Amino acid sequence: MKIEFIGTGSIGAVQLSASTLIDDRLLIDMGNGIIKKLKQTDHKLEDIENCFITHLHGDHFADIPFLMLDRFFHKIQNPIHIYGPEGIEEKVKQLFDILFPGDYQRVYKVANIKFIEIEPKRQIEIEKKTVVNIFEVEHGDCNPAYGFIIEKDNQKLGFSGDSTYCEAISEIVERSNLSILDMSAIVTNKNHMGLEDIIKIATTYPNKKIATTHMQKNAREKAKEKRIRNLIIPDDGDIVNL
Repeated sequence: MKIEFIGTGSIGAVQLSASTLIDDRLLIDMGNGIIKKLKQTDHKLEDIENCFITHLHGDHFADIPFLMLDRFFHKIQNPIHIYGPEGIEEKVKQLFDILFPGDYQRVYKVANIKFIEIEPKRQIEIEKKTVVNIFEVEHGDCNPAYGFIIEKDNQKLGFSGDSTYCEAISEIVERSNLSILDMSAIVTNKNHMGLEDIIKIATTYPNKKIATTHMQKNAREKAKEKRIRNLIIPDDGDIVNL
């Protein structure tokens, strides 16, 4: 798997919102600015066939209206499937109506987007030999919020989404070759893991690779100072192969 970190920042960071592209075809989260960044880096939006949204906070799904408009303007014919929590289609419609009042239906008819609601403890086969396993994680008062394990070519790639350190995170890390985990701050809180959680996970699972995302500046800098052997601290645009 080719894993490209489109964005690795949290709200307030100079980096883009957390978003990861896998094999140029599968996108995890589509927060503010992601569509522009994909176009700036010469990615073809028509190549993206599936997108999984971890939860319905704006820094994880706010660019869906802009994806729809790009597909509308360029008459992109191949479909894209957007998987997300219950109510995702209605939330996108509400956002679209705020940003571009009155245009949703005519854009939706042309954009060829299919919204699919997901549930925990399910497997979704998105293409031949690529399976996405869904986990419910704990993200404060935001329910539901999801993490994933993507299985392809005998490799497993885990995503925490935004989450505190909970049982689902342990399962994702245990089962994955590489896990991309929320590290929003230095200290953990009810919504996010912090550097202290990431150190604990990296120590508990020394043979597992961990990459961090959704980082504030201080968490990123402190994590780099620790020089943890099995920890990757990516910048926007970095690519890792699994």
